[in-house]
Amino acid sequence: MELKEKRDESVHRIHEAAMSVFAEEGYSGARVDEIAKRAGLNKAMIYYRIGDKLALYTEVIHSLFGEIGAAIKGNIPNDASPEEKLKMYIRGLASTIADHPYLPGIMMRELASGGGNISERVAEDFAIILSIPANILTEGVSKGVFINTNPVILHMMIVGFMMFFRTTEPVRKRYFARLPEQARSLNDKSVSEAVDEVEMLVLRAIKA
Repeated sequence: MELKEKRDESVHRIHEAAMSVFAEEGYSGARVDEIAKRAGLNKAMIYYRIGDKLALYTEVIHSLFGEIGAAIKGNIPNDASPEEKLKMYIRGLASTIADHPYLPGIMMRELASGGGNISERVAEDFAIILSIPANILTEGVSKGVFINTNPVILHMMIVGFMMFFRTTEPVRKRYFARLPEQARSLNDKSVSEAVDEVEMLVLRAIKA
C-alpha cells in the first residue's frame, strides 16, 4: 500500500472511531484515548493527522455535513417540479441519516448541550444544506404551488422526525404496549414507509 493510501486509510479509521465515540459520549465525555483504541492507532497519530479533540470533532461533523449537502444537491435535477424537488430533498436527508447511523446521536447530544462546540466551519456547512430547501421553497412560491414558509422550520420538521424516529426506536419497542393504539403501527413501519408519511404531511402543510 502506498503512503497516500495508508494516510487516507488511517484518517478514515480515525473518523469512524470518532463518530462512534462522539455519538455515545458527546463531545465532553469523549476521550481521545478511546478514539485511538477503536481506530487501532496510537493517540499521537490522531494529533499528527488531524489535531486535538475539538479539531477532530469539527472535522468529523464537517465531513458528514459536506457529504450530505453534496449528495442531496447532486440528486435533485434542475428541471424537476418544486414538489418533486422537495420530495427528493426529504428522501435525500432520510438516506444520508440511514447511511450515517452515528449522526443522530452526535447532533442530538450537541444540541442538548447548547451547541457550544459547533464551529464557524460547521455553521457554514449547515447554511449550504439549508440553502437547498430555501431555494425549493422560493421556486414553489413563485410558481404558486407553495405558501411562503420559513426554510428553517421546514428543515427542523423533517430532520426532527428522522432523528427521533431513529433514536427512539429502542424506547418505542420497550414500551410498545403503552402507546396509543393508533400510534402502534409506527413500530411496524420501515424508514421508507415513515418518510412517505412525512412527505405527505409536509406537502399538505405548505401547499398553496
